[in-house]
Amino acid sequence: MNSETTSPSPAAAVAQPAPPPPETLTYSVTETAHVLGVSLPTVYRLIARRVFKPLPGLRHKRLPKRQVHAFVNSGPPLSV
Repeated sequence: MNSETTSPSPAAAVAQPAPPPPETLTYSVTETAHVLGVSLPTVYRLIARRVFKPLPGLRHKRLPKRQVHAFVNSGPPLSV
């Protein structure tokens, strides 16, 4: 019996591409500001005015993507 350990073959050493990160259902305040194209203070003002309702009980404010996209889509219709 051979007690030597075998090293992995070179083909097994090829790194597999990492899977894409799971899609989140929320945005941070920074991500919301980026999506809306506004500043962070503007997002905080919208939260204070209760336009956005962050998820309760979290250390950092997280806004549901549904709310942010509904806000974007609720604007006045564009006239051509």
